[in-house]
Amino acid sequence: MPRLFTCIWLPKDIKSNIIKFQNKIKKLPIKAKFVEPENIHITITFIGEIDENKINDLIKKIDSVINNFNKIKIELEGLKLIPSENFIRVIGIDVKDNESLMKLIKNIGSCIESRFYESTKLTLCRVKNIFNKNIVQNFIEKNRDIKIGSFEVEEISLVESILGRQGPTYKTIHKFKLL
Repeated sequence: MPRLFTCIWLPKDIKSNIIKFQNKIKKLPIKAKFVEPENIHITITFIGEIDENKINDLIKKIDSVINNFNKIKIELEGLKLIPSENFIRVIGIDVKDNESLMKLIKNIGSCIESRFYESTKLTLCRVKNIFNKNIVQNFIEKNRDIKIGSFEVEEISLVESILGRQGPTYKTIHKFKLL
């Protein structure tokens, strides 16, 4: 059964800014699993495993929600540390509060009865160990308000996550155009 989620893929210039920032994080005294450049995205909803026979119905449901939304302006700005600054397991970039995006996330998640959060982030890496907390804290302070850039979201993608030994491979199986 395919393992699915919905997401926003990034424009090349924004992705380039993200990769440059990831490279700075890689120099920190941490052990982390970084999101591969080709997999960098903003998650809308995580659907999970679904029977292949139900994918077309899923597409129709999502389409019915997307048809009510115009293009959305996204701003990527500020570090997002999960669960907290004192116990970092995920380093991400915040997607600045955007009512339209939050409404889209909620409507898609509710429509397909899937897991979602009303706000979202762009994951840079999953932290396994921090070897020097002072250096990492200094980096956080200097980069807390990092500005990656902004762009207009024109489409949402339904993506299959294929898990492998080297990590996941993502394959877009459908694109939904915003108005």
